[in-house]
Amino acid sequence: MSPSATPRARWGSVYRRGGVHDPALRHGYDMCRRATRSTGEIEYAVSLLLPPPLRLAVWALYGAVRAVDDLVDTVDAETEGAAAGVGRAERLEAWIAAFDADLREGAGSDPVRLALIDTMLTWNLPPEFLHTLFEALRQDVHGRHFDTWGEWRRYNGLVNTPLVLRTGSLLLRAAGLPAEPEALAAAVPGAAAAWQTAVDAVYLTDALVDLADDLDRGHVPLPQEALDEAGVRRADLLKRHGTPAYERMVRDLADRARGWFDRTPVPPVLHPAVGLALGAYTDLYRVRLATLARDPAALLHRRPALPRPARLRLLPLARARAALACGLYPFTVVTGSATASAPLLTGPAVAPAEERTPSAARRPVIAPTPHPSGARPPEVPAQAMPRHVAIVMDGNGRWATARGLPRTDGHRAGADALVDVVHGALEIGLEYLSVYMFSTENWKRPAGELHSLMYEIPKFLRRLLDDCRPLNVRLRWAGQRSRLPADVVDTLVEAEQATRDCSGLTVTACVNYGGRAEITAAAAQLAHDATAGRIDPAAVSEHAFARYLHVPELPDVDLLLRTGGDQRTSNFLPWQATYAELLFLDTCWPDTDRRDLWRAIEQYALRTRRYGTVPRMRTRPHDDLAGVPAP
Repeated sequence: MSPSATPRARWGSVYRRGGVHDPALRHGYDMCRRATRSTGEIEYAVSLLLPPPLRLAVWALYGAVRAVDDLVDTVDAETEGAAAGVGRAERLEAWIAAFDADLREGAGSDPVRLALIDTMLTWNLPPEFLHTLFEALRQDVHGRHFDTWGEWRRYNGLVNTPLVLRTGSLLLRAAGLPAEPEALAAAVPGAAAAWQTAVDAVYLTDALVDLADDLDRGHVPLPQEALDEAGVRRADLLKRHGTPAYERMVRDLADRARGWFDRTPVPPVLHPAVGLALGAYTDLYRVRLATLARDPAALLHRRPALPRPARLRLLPLARARAALACGLYPFTVVTGSATASAPLLTGPAVAPAEERTPSAARRPVIAPTPHPSGARPPEVPAQAMPRHVAIVMDGNGRWATARGLPRTDGHRAGADALVDVVHGALEIGLEYLSVYMFSTENWKRPAGELHSLMYEIPKFLRRLLDDCRPLNVRLRWAGQRSRLPADVVDTLVEAEQATRDCSGLTVTACVNYGGRAEITAAAAQLAHDATAGRIDPAAVSEHAFARYLHVPELPDVDLLLRTGGDQRTSNFLPWQATYAELLFLDTCWPDTDRRDLWRAIEQYALRTRRYGTVPRMRTRPHDDLAGVPAP
């Protein structure tokens, strides 16, 4: 790139070479880049030595955490002390919750989260790894205190080391080695201990560099054992008293960190350009440690800058060597391109503009029909609303049998109930409703009932279609074509096509659906694409796998409701409902209406969803839900 190239052109070239073309995604990566540059001068300088795909990953992982850290550290002018801490904690929890929602739902607008999630999908990073970083930010808000060096190192191993291991896994993949962090031990003898020592060295150095900032928040980032060994009082540090004992402590800690760096050689198996970047990283940290030791008193008042002469001495030569290494040894980065190439987080898939039906955009949208009783939906806070409700509509046959009617009459009555529930879902503002209409196991039913169902299902679908188009409801089909009569398949396909431009509630009709069959078919198609070379097996992630499901854009189920008294999920959406809240009703489906859906949503709003973690700063929905008993 020419030295006279504008910054916009320069970074545009990096994003193109890194496979990022969407403007919103570029904006997110650019925000992460700027956050990395402003708070991680060494990390930013070294990132410029890496090829664009790895460079973008470093910016997203480092810059996103720093951007969120800046959000957390912002203190409102009118808040002080404990109130300011509560405000920071609330902002952090809101951001983490939004990130989890974006990742689960496949939709989002925050540019930093977009870049972070894109990196996760591209490099097949598990979501659990990021929560260790979030935990570090939580500790920053409330202040970290360690009594011993052992506690300090254990914390690094739990919270900080996963970031280094994941970064190392990216570098191993770039070198053509196994990509999982666990492969580090197999690929490089003693790698696990070496990475842990490197983490300790980096974070001890950073603790000294950031000392003034931590003291501003009333935190001392060093273990009490380190203060006791040096004869330094925590109270003196908080008052910025630079005693001789404190200066000796800083020099001793700098020597300790330098020794840790010396015990962490650059692994010899990596691509030469990556090895040069890691070597430059440790060299710059050694320079930083020397700077800290020369003027310990300054650390109490300001964050020291990396000396410019040292940067000019080290970085230009490293850049030249990295460029030469990439020229001599072509750098092939294998990423999860099957996921990265698809549109990221833009909501449900829609037909291209030229394929949309013009009349659909002009069709007037009518309001749902009110319930005959005059009941109105409850006011549920937006943050407490489920996005996706799935229903096992059980009990049609038993309802009919109890009334001395043919079982087919129960299915007709169940269709009436579903129409009412669809109107109620629209009234309360639900986004996704999935209903179990016919399962792959239902083929075991008597031939007469099956014959009736294959007649009633398309009849009901056409009725629902007549309602859905003016209601702005989109219909989707999840299930298999095999064994279904042609007219049932045609009706399902027609319903999808006729409502593809509708942007309100999305109703997924699960017809001839089985959860295990869906997962098996997805696995078979993925294996076929891997055999054909269209996807790298090492890049297969849960996000890549989900694109092979019947309705790839269907978000995770928040609430799974089953009527009829049985308490099981019956092979219904097992992939999507992994973390669903479950609610079972004794009422048979034909006796159910929209009010039961509303009550179920109210109960959902009172539950605390953890996703494998512990509850954090739970906020109870408004008092209008207080009368609903907690499940």
